[in-house]
Amino acid sequence: MITEPLIVIEDLSHTFGQGEAARTVLKSIALDFYPGEIVIIVGPSGAGKTTLLTLVGALRSIQSGSVRVAGLELLGADARRQRQTRCHIGYIFQHHNLLESLTARENVQMGLAHLSEIPSSESRARAQFLLERVGLAEHAAKHPSQLSGGQRQRVAIARALVRDPAIILADEPTAALDGQSGREVVTLLQRLAREQGCAILLVTHDNRILDIADRILTLEDGRIEENHRALERLRRDLLELLRAISTYPTLHLSASASEREARRHEVIDRLSGCQQSAAALSTRRLSPALREQTAYLVEGAAHLGQIETATDQFLRRIVASGAVGTASTADRLFQSLDFLLITATEALVAEDAAELGHLRQLTADRGDLMDSLRRRASHSPGPINEPGQSVLFDLTLIFARVLYFLQALASVWKIDANPRP
Repeated sequence: MITEPLIVIEDLSHTFGQGEAARTVLKSIALDFYPGEIVIIVGPSGAGKTTLLTLVGALRSIQSGSVRVAGLELLGADARRQRQTRCHIGYIFQHHNLLESLTARENVQMGLAHLSEIPSSESRARAQFLLERVGLAEHAAKHPSQLSGGQRQRVAIARALVRDPAIILADEPTAALDGQSGREVVTLLQRLAREQGCAILLVTHDNRILDIADRILTLEDGRIEENHRALERLRRDLLELLRAISTYPTLHLSASASEREARRHEVIDRLSGCQQSAAALSTRRLSPALREQTAYLVEGAAHLGQIETATDQFLRRIVASGAVGTASTADRLFQSLDFLLITATEALVAEDAAELGHLRQLTADRGDLMDSLRRRASHSPGPINEPGQSVLFDLTLIFARVLYFLQALASVWKIDANPRP
């Protein structure tokens, strides 16, 4: 997973006017933007959202601070350096700015017009390919006046992408569109960001599209406040994986071995993806609050991996013993594990502080008891891999890791999972 930022902003400030009329719209901004992520910038009119976009896009000169785009420094950049930077960027604006005299395909080709080394046959092929990708292959020969607002904006997206840019800057791309067309446009941008690995910075007042963002930056009074949606999605993914692990006891009793293995491999693959995502996020420059949440998620993902492994090992051994359903001690341990996993999942879904607190206390108490039993077992004669002791070790690990996992996710939610006296 790529973790190097495409855009690095350090101590960026920008002021309009002079003397008493001076108005500073950006104050010591520091941000990074990464490949494949969508960052939405919101804030009141006049807050400096478009100014930030034009500074990053080398459409306005940097007054103070540093902006590096694809490794190119824009502070003090001459016209040549600015042109070099713009080659890495695709631009999409509120008004699509298509030329009415040209067809959709010709408008997309205009994105390559300044590249004399590309023959017209290749630029035509590229334009047609991009129109296919945005769902307008059949409209390539139409003029803008023959297209709907959403279709015209799709042509503008294709034009922005035709040079395969590393960065897309979009200023109010849905403002002139109805709800359905706006949703289609941003969903398309989201898909293309993932497929092409480009970073998308999108300025909007449209609250209906905020759900596509990995991060939401609120710009007001020259300052940035960050809401990292990718962290929220990662937290939800970890919770869904705990829910999947909580079905393991039932699967061991009712599903075939091949079905169990297929389900487990799916969980392991998804868990590995979560762990990689959490690790990548932890390397990024984040606010102190977001850095703390990321650390909790990294910790939670690690605990969940151990919960999955220990749960599978425990169930394999205890089910193979034939003791489940016999009202034996082993059967009660099996039922306890089943109850623990289901209850932990339900408590986290509820996001209820009292419920989480009670569960944490119960888990801690049982965890202390389990640790005591484990210490006694480890000092008793006989090999440590004896079946009874192996089951005990697996179960103590599950109790401990569930406790830590609960605490990690509760901390991300800012829920006080510590029970009140």
